[in-house]
Amino acid sequence: MQQENEVFIRENFWQDIEKSSKKYAHIIMIATKPDIIKQAPLYLELKIRGELVLLVHTWQHYDYNLSKWVLTEFWMDVDVNLNIFGPIHKKFSLIVERLWNFLVELNDTYKKIPIPYVHGDTLTAATADKAAFLNKFAVIHVEAWIRTLTPNKYFYELLFSNYQKWAFSWDEYYESLQKKEIYELWSIEPYPEQFDTRSIEWSTWFFAAPVELYRETLINEWYDPNKIKVVWNTVVDAIEISKAKVKNSKAFEKFPNMKWKDFIFVTIHRRENCEKKERFLTLYYALKKLIQDWIPVCFLELYASWFAIDKYWLRDDLNELIKNYPDNFAYWPALAHHAEVIDMISKAWAVVTDSWSMQEETNIVWTPCVTLRFWSDRTETILAWTNIIAPPTNSMLIAEIIKWAIWNEKMKWRNLYWENVSKKIVDEVLSMLSKNWKLFLFDDERLWLEKYTNWNI
Repeated sequence: MQQENEVFIRENFWQDIEKSSKKYAHIIMIATKPDIIKQAPLYLELKIRGELVLLVHTWQHYDYNLSKWVLTEFWMDVDVNLNIFGPIHKKFSLIVERLWNFLVELNDTYKKIPIPYVHGDTLTAATADKAAFLNKFAVIHVEAWIRTLTPNKYFYELLFSNYQKWAFSWDEYYESLQKKEIYELWSIEPYPEQFDTRSIEWSTWFFAAPVELYRETLINEWYDPNKIKVVWNTVVDAIEISKAKVKNSKAFEKFPNMKWKDFIFVTIHRRENCEKKERFLTLYYALKKLIQDWIPVCFLELYASWFAIDKYWLRDDLNELIKNYPDNFAYWPALAHHAEVIDMISKAWAVVTDSWSMQEETNIVWTPCVTLRFWSDRTETILAWTNIIAPPTNSMLIAEIIKWAIWNEKMKWRNLYWENVSKKIVDEVLSMLSKNWKLFLFDDERLWLEKYTNWNI
């Protein structure tokens, strides 16, 4: 129990803080593997600029495959480990409490103004921002406004009724997903990420939006346009780093039966897909159909899908597939190296996933993506024709959507996220700091009304 109660701070950390002449402490918050990958370029950019940069890890993902190697891969040294544990509500409260205490000490004792950088729609973003806001500090929201846009009920009723009548047209379905009027914004999925991303915004002082769609919708939600900039997506910078290491990738040593083949790269890990039996079985049997049709399938074992396979008594069936289809089916634990992931997905025929970050990564490396959800929280990739939804309802329909996506050249031609994103974000933040000595401003400060203050009677 003693270790559970500890926050781990690297040796000589406070001495280094005391020696620093910088006024601001740029705090990069990380927790999960996607956090680490997408925050790494910002961490490195701030280091290059000579800023005081602190890396705070909640320790939500802590094992080799999901954290330790990626930190090494991106030259990141953790300064503070919040050492959270337990069920989700406990993790939530521990981050708020432990980060709160750290921010207070940093500000009150060492006179450094904290500037937390939180990422996306994560648990860490939704808790770190609370610890900051309740201490009167504002956050930088990297990849701001991740909202789920779901095709409406009538869209899906038409899709499924047509499919039952053998009247399904892949091209018509694909084109209909480009119509903005079919989408609604009311989903609570992914759970709990949709709560996370929506709860962050009022404590944000700078919204780093990945695309114009996000900026427009933030403005429609009444957030200050002056705080919102389209800077693209930091995953672009991370992929550039990883591309330089692909030549040393050993990914295909783990998947030798996928080498030199047109294969489908598959990951499934969302709570909604793995904790709901009917959804997971629908996805599993869609993959089984593809394997039996001799389409090479590379299925990465993640904890949630591994748990679901055992929970729904599919392990024996999976082992039979491995035995009976050695040339076109591979099953292996998650790849530890981001460079290995980029190596695999850039060579894949298509990526079939319920991961939000892979919808972006596939777009950047020009690989078609099939999203195993009823919706996408990266709708910009759907509207750009590089991604398509395969709703987890009918195994045969899912398999058919995947097969058509494999052959569709239109799905592999556009990168939405440009380049040098971390530089743009840091430029914006430093510019804002040069205009205001802090980012958390009450209205008299925000509106420059202090000069009218007069308490004389």
